[in-house]
Amino acid sequence: DKLAALNLLASMTGEGAGARDAALEKFYEEAKDDPLRLNMWFSVQAGADLPDVLDRVVKLSEHPDFTLKNPNRSRSLIFSFVSNLAPFHDENGKGYEFIGEILAKLDKINGINAARITAKCLIGWKKFNDKRASLMKAQLEMLKAQPGVSDDLLEIVTKGLK
Repeated sequence: DKLAALNLLASMTGEGAGARDAALEKFYEEAKDDPLRLNMWFSVQAGADLPDVLDRVVKLSEHPDFTLKNPNRSRSLIFSFVSNLAPFHDENGKGYEFIGEILAKLDKINGINAARITAKCLIGWKKFNDKRASLMKAQLEMLKAQPGVSDDLLEIVTKGLK
């Protein structure tokens, strides 16, 4: 029940923003020693319907409790953001840039996880309009060109670029 309420509160703006922030802080304080609940805290915020959700996700990626070394933690933030379609696919391309940057970092830690996330969010670039497609494809090309790219990510990216 708390998680369902938090999901609703996470997208509140205007007069509801104070309640949103208080609820998120309270949930964090209760969840910070429980890895599964903490993953939910990251996930709920990355999936919020807020105009500044990408900025929030970037800040969350720098949070002391966030780490790319924990596959569940990294997926809780990254998968939730790429599933938040409007901000991820914003025509400004910043969602794609963020994902490209974080996937390049993740690949050095966990190539399989980076490949799975890439498969979910970037390899379908041909289904989008020309502007979005070129921005998504550019991130795939950047990932492919990374020095020391893992075999797992390279395989997914190469297939995606065909």
